[in-house]
Amino acid sequence: MSKTTLIGTLFFLGACAGSAGGPGPWQKAGATDASIAADTAQCRTTAQQTAARLYPLGSSNPTMGGAGMVAAQQQANTDRTSAELQFFNDCMEGRGYTRPKS
Repeated sequence: MSKTTLIGTLFFLGACAGSAGGPGPWQKAGATDASIAADTAQCRTTAQQTAARLYPLGSSNPTMGGAGMVAAQQQANTDRTSAELQFFNDCMEGRGYTRPKS
C-alpha cells in the first residue's frame, strides 16, 4: 500500500468513526450493535468498490513526467477518498441511519 493510499484510508476511517466536533456515530432506531456493524461493513465495501471504479489506481496520465504523475496520482487518491466517503454516507443514510450533530 502506498503512503498516499494509506493516508487516504486513515482519513476515510477517521471520518467514518466521527471526530471531535464532527457528527456522532451512526444511529438507527431499533438497530443492534451487530446490525450497525454489518451495515457499516457492507456500506464500506460498496463505497470502496464504487470509488475504485470511478478513480482506479494508476489512472494518472503517464505522459506528464515524474512530478506531474505524482501530482495526478495524489489528486486521484484524494478524489477517490472523497467519493468513497460520500458513497459510504449515502449508503448508511439510505439504510435509515442518521448521525447526530455534535
